[in-house]
Amino acid sequence: MLGIYFGPQVVSVVESKGKSPGKYFHLAQPAYSLEEKVPGHIKLAAMIKEAMTQNGIEPAEAIVSISGKDLIVRTFEMPILPAQELNSAVNFEAKKYIPFKVEELFSDFEYKLDKTVQKTRVLFVGIKKEALNNYLEVLRQLGIRPRSVEYSAFSILRLLKLANIREKDIIAVVNIDLLKEDEANFVVLEGGFPLFSRDISLMGGYEEQAKVEESERNTLLEKLKREIQISLDYYDRKFPGKNILKIFFITNPNYRAELEGFVKDLGLSVNFIDINKHINRPIPFSLPFVKSFSGSLSMINTGVKINLLSAKERVTKKEAKELPVSPSLIANYKPELITAAVCLLVYISVFAFSSRRMAPLENEIKGIVSMRPEAPRAISGLSYEELLKIKSGYDIKARTMEGILKDRVVLTPIFDSIPRVVLKGMNLDTVSFKKAGEKKELTLNGSAYSGNIDKQRELINIFLTRLKENPVIAKYFQEVGLVSSGTQESEEIISTYFVIFCGSAGNKKGK
Repeated sequence: MLGIYFGPQVVSVVESKGKSPGKYFHLAQPAYSLEEKVPGHIKLAAMIKEAMTQNGIEPAEAIVSISGKDLIVRTFEMPILPAQELNSAVNFEAKKYIPFKVEELFSDFEYKLDKTVQKTRVLFVGIKKEALNNYLEVLRQLGIRPRSVEYSAFSILRLLKLANIREKDIIAVVNIDLLKEDEANFVVLEGGFPLFSRDISLMGGYEEQAKVEESERNTLLEKLKREIQISLDYYDRKFPGKNILKIFFITNPNYRAELEGFVKDLGLSVNFIDINKHINRPIPFSLPFVKSFSGSLSMINTGVKINLLSAKERVTKKEAKELPVSPSLIANYKPELITAAVCLLVYISVFAFSSRRMAPLENEIKGIVSMRPEAPRAISGLSYEELLKIKSGYDIKARTMEGILKDRVVLTPIFDSIPRVVLKGMNLDTVSFKKAGEKKELTLNGSAYSGNIDKQRELINIFLTRLKENPVIAKYFQEVGLVSSGTQESEEIISTYFVIFCGSAGNKKGK
């Protein structure tokens, strides 16, 4: 069995026998340019084939793991429905959470009944049809038979089973490599069912990684801690009451001490999985290797049944059923006539299918054209000076509209970015926005409570720093500062209130 991981920077291939890894290799993803005439997936297939030949790896069955950059992974709640209605209901509900049409995806889902809230929790995974077809074309050129195509963060769940970790409580699994860049994953499981997942990137790629010296690893470590804290805060807001009890790390052992102290400060238990203990072979830690090796452990059942290859096969079978060909209809004809009839039927089917797909678009175009206002035609008798005067009027209106569009402030990104930087232990009471001419003002009133005044002030300072570093806030507000803060007591609780002012350039509100 082969395990193949297509990562954002690396392709990793592992050949396993049973639960032990054999031959393996890592291959940097090739760089593409628009000028190249060779499609990217063909170029990638040639590179993998050469590497397999050099490492003596023969084509075989494979489980393919794909990074989150190519996937849409969402979890949401639905009312409890009969099984026969669930498929159409999930596709309808998923439209709220994805940026394009469900029809453009190969998608699969899994569900679990949550009796505590009388809801159905749905785990939805989708991939663009073009992206999956490109991966399958690479495998076809290599002579590899795919058995499953899955999310790499879920492939690693096989490693937890290999390490005899069968937690029924709510746990988090963090996969990270601080020495070699790869997509890190933060996954929360409840009894093995994924409640939440988030992909993390600490570096921009190999070019940036090459500039990072060993002395700067602490910077990456601090960024990782911040990303874990953000993931935990986001999870707490999405699943209140479902508290994480333990975090499992799959990472380079060099950073164990610092991560262990950080997690314990959060009040959580921590465990580290050493992959070398379970494969009886010392291999330098590599997250791409962990993902491809975990994928190759086909005999281990993770409990997650999502398979994008099966999703593609279901769609293909459904489309084939829509175009039935009865053998009895053409049994009495000569081979030449049969061939001509089949070709004609295929042509008509393709034409009808294309027309069916194009009809909604054509209707939409006709509707848009019908709504366009008719421009008044110029009277042929107007003089040149009169035409210039009309043109001047249109120019003034155009400049006015350009000014309106240029100076407008889109509030949705601003209000969306604020809760993403709020820390645990903080509350925002009011958020107000004002705009007068070119001046923009955003005022945040809130409080922090952690049982310690110094800690509360530290939370406010961190929140202020994260506001300044947020690209959306920085785009509209060049001045971000703390206007006032102090302590307030309510029902024997001492909290620290604060007022933060954000203004455009040259629009300070004072100390």
